[in-house]
Amino acid sequence: MEEQKKGFTIWALARAADVSVETIRYYERRGLLERPPRPGEGYRRYPDEAVQRVRFIKQAQKLGFSLKEINELFLAGTAAETTCAEILKLTQRKITGVEEKIRELVAVRRALQELAGTCPGEGPLSFCPIWHYLKSHTEQETRAMDKRKVEVFTAGCPVCADLVDLVQKTACPHCEVTVYNLNEGQGVKEAEHYGITAVPSVVVDGKLLDCCRRAHVTEHDLKAAGIGQPN
Repeated sequence: MEEQKKGFTIWALARAADVSVETIRYYERRGLLERPPRPGEGYRRYPDEAVQRVRFIKQAQKLGFSLKEINELFLAGTAAETTCAEILKLTQRKITGVEEKIRELVAVRRALQELAGTCPGEGPLSFCPIWHYLKSHTEQETRAMDKRKVEVFTAGCPVCADLVDLVQKTACPHCEVTVYNLNEGQGVKEAEHYGITAVPSVVVDGKLLDCCRRAHVTEHDLKAAGIGQPN
């Protein structure tokens, strides 16, 4: 009874809430549980309501709520103007996310079932269709990651269109070309990040080409920047 009057040590809180001490500390780091001040001597003491708070977190996690979403629930629950409708809205948003995950899992199950149906379940690994499928897709993703990233920033004008045509003509299968029309609000943040002040401009693998500061960009300029060349 004495421990209840004074509160809980972190070990007692963990036992009472049926979690580990590391879980308590993790909740503190995530801002879900307030860390009590250290007294002059002895251990930190958590108030009695900390047990209910940790149990609330665990119950919400069992329903699929992330720690970020649980924090939203706490914020809503402590606001005087919060109504039942707002908690329902957060819950319905979670239901939508769960339904999307279910659709993804159903698609994964279907793909696995189709793969399993192609495998005879006997013979050497070199004849295994599942192994070959996974290996071939891994190689395709590796090749995709090796592609040169080419970004073209335009204003949708004829001069910009000519440069876009030149870039696409010069590019090879090892290039991944993205065209942004700034006048339509495309790539604005990217343009600011690269320091683009005039269009058309070309960025290759995150670097703005010096030749874009001139009035005319040539095919030679693009090839010198690696466009059309494998990495």
